[in-house]
Amino acid sequence: MQIGKVGLQYATKTEPGKLIIGLLMLIHFVLSWFVMSVVVFFRRDHGERYLSWINILFGMTAIGLFTGLGNYLLSETGHLSKPIEIAYDLVVIASVYHRVMIWRRNKTGVLWHSYYPGTSWLQIPGVSFEVVQKWIEPAILFAGAWVANHYHDQPLRLWLMISGFGLLVHEQVSFYLQRQRILDLRDSLIESRVMGAVIQGKSAKETAGFTMAKSNVAVIRQLQSEDAFNSLPEEVASILDKDAA
Repeated sequence: MQIGKVGLQYATKTEPGKLIIGLLMLIHFVLSWFVMSVVVFFRRDHGERYLSWINILFGMTAIGLFTGLGNYLLSETGHLSKPIEIAYDLVVIASVYHRVMIWRRNKTGVLWHSYYPGTSWLQIPGVSFEVVQKWIEPAILFAGAWVANHYHDQPLRLWLMISGFGLLVHEQVSFYLQRQRILDLRDSLIESRVMGAVIQGKSAKETAGFTMAKSNVAVIRQLQSEDAFNSLPEEVASILDKDAA
């Protein structure tokens, strides 16, 4: 039973549900701005649409919140934070560098997925890129925030902390959605391969866990009569396999 999907469908049909879902999407959207302001340091070979100019602009906006007015409001010692200003300049430089690399890749005709999130510079033996992106990169940002707090640099601390939290959430959601797409594809492949065995009434062990109620099998068998089967679209008929019964 697809409990999560069903629950989401019900939630989006109510006004409070729509408001909550909309708010969560807005929060995730804003957190993604901060992700764009830090991935330029952690990764290379980004996809063209992943690190698009508009996404870079969002990243600049995120760090700009703490470089401009936020720098005046948050600085505790009365002196503006120089590190956050340097970080802003580095984000600009790194973003332009990556866009130049994307331009060069396109000019040479290299095929590359436009939404590729980038290859991490952190190559740790025995540790997968998934673990690095989901846990280690956010941990580095949280550690940087702790150091900034130790030196009473609140603009830098908040930027690093929010960026770390944003990256943590963003990567968890991204890998989760990717897995859901893969599982959907796998389920479709399984169903297309074992449909005949299911109609024959074979056990779940023989059908990779795909089963159907007898009443539904009976309906499919009715479709397998010569006239009804011939009237089906070719792609449907190939799945049902009229000789499987």
